[in-house]
Amino acid sequence: MFFTPDDAGHMGVMMHNWPRENCQVIVVTDGSRILGLGDLGANGMGIPIGKLALYCAVGGIAPHRVLPIMLDFGTDNEALLNSPSYRGYRKPRVKGEEYYRLVDEFMQAVFARYPGVLLQFEDFSSDKVGSERRRPPPASNLLNKYRERYLCFNDDIQGTGATVLAGVLGALRLQRRPPEDIRSLRVVVVGAGSAGIGVAQALHMAMQQAGGSPKSAYNNFYVLDQHGLISKSRFATLSEEQMSFARADMEDGLSLEEVIDKVCAGAARTLHGL
Repeated sequence: MFFTPDDAGHMGVMMHNWPRENCQVIVVTDGSRILGLGDLGANGMGIPIGKLALYCAVGGIAPHRVLPIMLDFGTDNEALLNSPSYRGYRKPRVKGEEYYRLVDEFMQAVFARYPGVLLQFEDFSSDKVGSERRRPPPASNLLNKYRERYLCFNDDIQGTGATVLAGVLGALRLQRRPPEDIRSLRVVVVGAGSAGIGVAQALHMAMQQAGGSPKSAYNNFYVLDQHGLISKSRFATLSEEQMSFARADMEDGLSLEEVIDKVCAGAARTLHGL
């Protein structure tokens, strides 16, 4: 299904256009950050379809009980806007309060139609732009807004984090170390987007469950973005989630090599490219 800004006020009715009375899983994207390709607008529909194919092939969910959805709220990709073959909503991407009003109507429509459905947010932007810089990016903002109200999760933030956590715990087992040793690991995360911060959050939670305090667990992390190590001196441009992992004891912008030389001394467990 596709929803556009022109459908405002009608999304609840539109949900009844889907002919199935039972739906178990919905994967929804707004096409704003598709893999490493960026803003693909309505052309990002392949991602919800592909993810739901995994639910069916691997999870055993019947294909007629899943629903891929595109929130086609425009695109800022000039090549698409100027392409005569582009089939999406041919306007600049909706942002700000209007964007969140549309998503809110969509969420209410979905769960009014299918109260027990699991909704997966997929490939929403983790960037803050323009007048939105003081607000968390859509990926984390939508998750924080709806996670306590609806059965939903963000795959880029939580799914990636859970997968990496499983890998870390498996590595500890192969080293014949108890899982509680996770609280003493020092972790370098290269990439401070939704996936990288999601990984850091999952590992931080596991460190606390293993007996570490929140503060001591945060001190185990060194998060880098394209400008280098994130420190608290950059508070004006960081999201709340990024700020939690910013260092107060190190210089901002250190390179990966400098971070390892200064604090990890060969003992780092590093994650690249997220």
